Amino acid sequence: MVNAKPKTSQLSAWVDRGVALFCLGTLIPASLAAVGQIPDLALWWTVIVGGGIIAASIGMMVASFLGWQLRSFALSYVTVVTFGLITWPAAWQSNEVAQSSPWLWMTLGVAAICLAVTTGTGWGFAYAIASGLLFAVVRMTPSGQGASLLGAFQDMINLVMNASVVIVALGVVSNAFKELDEAEAATRKEATDAAIEEALLEERHRLDGIVHDEVMTTLVAAAHAPGDAHVAAQAQRAVDRLAQAEAPTETRLPVTGDQLTWLVTDVVSALVPQARFVSQVSELAVPQQVASTLGMVVREVALNVAKHSGAEEVEVTLTSPQKGAISISIADNGVGFDPDLVPKRRLGLQVSVVYRMWAIGGKAEIHSSPGHGTVVNLSWVPDETTVTGETELPKRKRAGRVLADIPDLSRPLLVRLVWVLVGLQFLLGWTSLDQVTSIWPVFAAQGLAALATWLTLSRTDENPMKARDAILVVVLLVAVTLIVQAVLPNGHWPGYATWHSSVVMVLLVTVLVRGQERVAWTGVGLFAVISAVWAVTHDMGVGDTLRVGFTPFSWMLVAQLLQTWLIDMADRLNASRRSSAAANKAIAQSFSKLVLRDVWLTQLRAQVGPLLTRIADADHELSDEERAACLAQESRLRDAMRAGNLVTELTSDAIEVARGRGVDVRLVDSRGTRLPEDVRAALTRHLGRLLTDSSTKRVVARAAPEGYEDVVTVLAVRDDGTSELVGLDASGRVSTR
Repeated sequence: MVNAKPKTSQLSAWVDRGVALFCLGTLIPASLAAVGQIPDLALWWTVIVGGGIIAASIGMMVASFLGWQLRSFALSYVTVVTFGLITWPAAWQSNEVAQSSPWLWMTLGVAAICLAVTTGTGWGFAYAIASGLLFAVVRMTPSGQGASLLGAFQDMINLVMNASVVIVALGVVSNAFKELDEAEAATRKEATDAAIEEALLEERHRLDGIVHDEVMTTLVAAAHAPGDAHVAAQAQRAVDRLAQAEAPTETRLPVTGDQLTWLVTDVVSALVPQARFVSQVSELAVPQQVASTLGMVVREVALNVAKHSGAEEVEVTLTSPQKGAISISIADNGVGFDPDLVPKRRLGLQVSVVYRMWAIGGKAEIHSSPGHGTVVNLSWVPDETTVTGETELPKRKRAGRVLADIPDLSRPLLVRLVWVLVGLQFLLGWTSLDQVTSIWPVFAAQGLAALATWLTLSRTDENPMKARDAILVVVLLVAVTLIVQAVLPNGHWPGYATWHSSVVMVLLVTVLVRGQERVAWTGVGLFAVISAVWAVTHDMGVGDTLRVGFTPFSWMLVAQLLQTWLIDMADRLNASRRSSAAANKAIAQSFSKLVLRDVWLTQLRAQVGPLLTRIADADHELSDEERAACLAQESRLRDAMRAGNLVTELTSDAIEVARGRGVDVRLVDSRGTRLPEDVRAALTRHLGRLLTDSSTKRVVARAAPEGYEDVVTVLAVRDDGTSELVGLDASGRVSTR
């Protein structure tokens, strides 16, 4: 089992950018509303609060583009807005009652959202409630227009509910994006593993073809036709084919951390099935030469563990102590030894471990004492010479998500949030019926608005929405605007009697997001013109006229820019996925050839290379022992090809010895996937016991297809006619029958 170090999932960059843009966009309507109030405010207050809000908004925008954290700017924004709200009555210099609501109200909801994004949704909700209550108090003062208790309550509800809806929406989308990040990481890991497995399978088939057609055929022919010149030529051809397969022909791409983990796991588990693996090198990339040497050194260490340690527990840990470096630790609880007493001429430690690590600029340290196990530490740190000529790994680009990528479970909740926001505006409209000249047109307008909302939010799985439905939504919203404005009073701002403006903007932004940009912008233009005409004809001031005419464009511009960024990020994400898939395939193919050359072929040449060389020598006459060795090696290779799940290098040795003394050993592998490591470890121990038992006459081991309770069954028949049937389940537990 390999334990990979988990990564912390991060939100896409669009969240920070969207919040920053939201803050910046708020400056436009807030500035228009502040035009008529600035003369009545203290200069120090205007400089500190107004300048602070502008600086924090611009700072957040710049930081979001540079990839910096928004926390400091966002908290500054919240601090300035809170200070401005608390000190508003003190900053009001006029003896007259304010003619309009404090322009600062537009920034309160934004501050709650900033706090929710940077600190947590709980803090955002708490701030929304606290600031709403404080604003209600300020509204009832002369500096806040001397609003009635009902008017102050309406303001509070509007602030709290609007901020809460946005905070909930951000929380839903953020959680969805976290899930997408985690799912994408898992998918990318699965795709990488699948690419490696596919490439390795292709190389394994190529090697099996060479083994079967050239090597095994040569060994059988040499055993049965000694002295035949054709057999010598056939043996030479097998030697040449192995050398040809071993020669690198492609660009040697670096080996990733995941691939190095696979390599170490493969070479160790083949010799020490009981080993456990911990890997924390997923972001690593090392040259192939280094990875190849590490694989051979680790194999030599594992071979020593298997042959000499008698260990029941072996742990292999891969870490990267610094950028680009690799550290591999192989620790066992075996019998141990005194390294100082090992002769320097012992090739296993000096040549296969110490000298090989030294040759690549690495280091090997061996710590052991009798009775206390052994720890071998291998380390390598890159320098300029080791990376020369290597091709850099393609870098994956981070990209954002589009709203269409939100999981299906999130869409219904977001739809409900829009309905809640529309319903809130209906409620505010009902509490402002005393501000209109007739109430029945208001209810008719709300009916049309509800119909427009239903059309906008229906069939949200279809993108873009149908142009016919989008045009109908705009027509309904224009009708709502005309009906409501027909019953509004002259000469003063009618408060929440203009509830329709928020509904219109929410639905038009939704139409924009659903792909009907031209229709949405047309609707905004019509709404702005109609509203500006209403403001002029109803004796509204210049500030109010500009606000009702220009504010819709500012909000739509914010939504348009945000959507443009999302689409651009989605395009880059798709391009990154395509390039990552191509890179995965290229890297996997390169890695599979490394495994073929430096792992499988190295083992194969060690097994049969000397024997093939003697067979290829036409002047050499094979002895009876060499002919027997040919048949033994052919059986060994056949077992590896047909029953790779049931044999390791050590069990192959034991099987060869057992067959040499007449034991009938048969292996059947009916499983399509690799056996669990616990099963392989238990099987190695059990087969080793049976094959070394002098009374064993016959052994039949079978790996069952997936789905069987007993993953492996082993039947042993002894000289006295008794038999033993052993089953191993998926966890390696043994049951004897």
